[in-house]
Amino acid sequence: MERTLRCLSTALMIGVCGMGPQGVAAQQPPPVGDVPEPDQIRRIANPGIVGLGPDLPGSVYAVVSGYLVRVHIDSGKILSVLRPLPDRP
Repeated sequence: MERTLRCLSTALMIGVCGMGPQGVAAQQPPPVGDVPEPDQIRRIANPGIVGLGPDLPGSVYAVVSGYLVRVHIDSGKILSVLRPLPDRP
């Protein structure tokens, strides 16, 4: 029983169920290394609002396809996908 609960909680944490709030299917995270179109990127002006410290040198935090990501300033390439952002009511 304990093993089953542990597996279930792990699956939920990594999003195996693939469902978001109100039963909406979650979007796939943008691939690391991808360069999204400028209209697909929303830069985070104040990273503290989403629980982050200041931008790292050479990169900025942004939202792409509902995910918080770190983007290279010059190339626009996604350097890392941090986490999905929750839907706002």
